[in-house]
Order: sequence, then C-alpha cells, then structure tokens
Amino acid sequence: MKIAITTPTGHIGSRLVDELLSKGGHELVLLCRDPAKVKHFTDRGAKAAAGSLEDSQYVGEATKGADLLFWLTPPRFDAEDFRAYQNQLGDIAAATVRENGIKRVVHLSSFGAQHADGTGPIAGLHDIEQKLNAAAKDVGGSVTHLRPASFFENLFMSVPTIQSDGAMYMPIPGDLAFPMIATSDIAKVAAEVITDGSWQGVNVRELLGPKDYSINDAARIIGEVAGKEVKHVQVPYEATLEAMKAMGLSESLASKYVEMYQGLENGKVSAEAPRSAASTTPTKLEDFAKQY
Repeated sequence: MKIAITTPTGHIGSRLVDELLSKGGHELVLLCRDPAKVKHFTDRGAKAAAGSLEDSQYVGEATKGADLLFWLTPPRFDAEDFRAYQNQLGDIAAATVRENGIKRVVHLSSFGAQHADGTGPIAGLHDIEQKLNAAAKDVGGSVTHLRPASFFENLFMSVPTIQSDGAMYMPIPGDLAFPMIATSDIAKVAAEVITDGSWQGVNVRELLGPKDYSINDAARIIGEVAGKEVKHVQVPYEATLEAMKAMGLSESLASKYVEMYQGLENGKVSAEAPRSAASTTPTKLEDFAKQY
C-alpha cells in the first residue's frame, strides 16, 4: 500500500512513520519541507517529497498514486486568521483526494470537533472533517477521523516556570479534570487504523488517554518525578492571551487557544461519546513524565 504522510517530523507524524516502517510492507511518501529532517526515515526506505502543504500543486503531485492519505494540519503560529488558514489546508486536502482518487483518508482531528464553534482551533478541524467527508463521498472512498484528547506534551510547556517558580500557570481551575493522552499512543492507533483495510465510510475514533486528569493531578505527578513541590496557579484569561502573544502567537491563534481553554471549562471541549475500551489508551501520565 502506498501511504502519503503529512507532518512526518512532528510528535505524532514521526512516531507514525517509525511504526509503519517497523511493520514493513508499505511504500511511504513523506510530505515535508526539509528532506534532511527525515533522512533517518529515507535511509530505511521511505521517500521524501519536499514542499509546503499550502501549495496545492505540490500536494497533488506528491500524493499521486497514494492508496491512503494521513492528513494532519500543522499549526501556523503567525496566521492572521487561523481558522481561514485551517480551511485553506482543508480545501487542499479535499481537492487532493478528489484529484488523485485517494480512497482512504486518516485525519488527525481532536476531541470536541463535533462542534462547529466555541472550541478555539478545534472548530477549524471540524471544518476539515466536513471537507474530507464530502471528498471521500465524491470518490467512493472512506475516511477515519482520529479525535485525541489534550496531549501530555502540552503540560511540559510549563517546564521553565516549574524550574523557576515550582508552578504551572494556566487559566483553567486546578481541579477541572479532562482526558489527556501521550502522542506515542496516538501514533500507534493511527498505524493500526492505517493498516486495517476493513473500515468503510465515515468513521470517528476518539482517543482519551488512560483517564481524566486535572492540572492539580498533573502538578503533583510532575512534582513527584522532579523531586520538588509543583503547584497550579490559575491566571486570568486576559493574562493568558497576552502571554501567548508575547511568545509569538498571532492575535488570532492566541485568542482561539483562550477560547479552547474556556471550552474545557464550560464542557464544550469534550468527548462526544462516553469513555470506552476502544477510546482508552495505555500510557499513564506517571510513566510519561519519567520518560520526558
């Protein structure tokens, strides 16, 4: 099977490529900006196609003959209108499916993508889901949307303040529990779905990690691993917005992240279905923190 993979250098994409190369038996085409960054994969037999996902002609050429497309929309932190950027890439993905008659698509979406608004950047993934559903229908193909929860890796953006202040500064209440997941588990499920030829039509697979954690839980677990006390400090949404802009995020993206945090707090950013064996993944935060 010829598989075209976007974002092969990211947390999920790189692990996915490794999983598929380890399984063997597939031709992998890696859509990337810099082939040098995937040399460790091309040395193992993958092929690199250099270009930008914002270039529709490049994406179409790179995915010709693909049996399956793995699509992950990369963040663009300077986007003046982040949802418009997401829709631009969603249009390119859908056009590519139609142009090349790609019969199977696995799309990395997010929990909460069942909603069209009120979820920050996740709402743009809702848009992309709809575009890919329509494209798959047009070519008589199938699509599976993976909707993972919040990544464990996001917690470790607080490492500098944990080191300096023994604190994690976030706008949500410390006792608010929600699902979190390791990106390595997402990649493993993605590899399983990609190599499973039995699914048909439009599918959604929520991935909710091992359990729900609060930021208080995370602070305690990280503190135990680090050997120091770590506390959660709730900060106003306005301060969070300004801090993200100071880090280089556009006004559009920073405001969408604030809306996402608000969605976690009001319950809109949540799973569509109750937790099940199929949506539960094995890696615990305690084990992840030891490896980080």
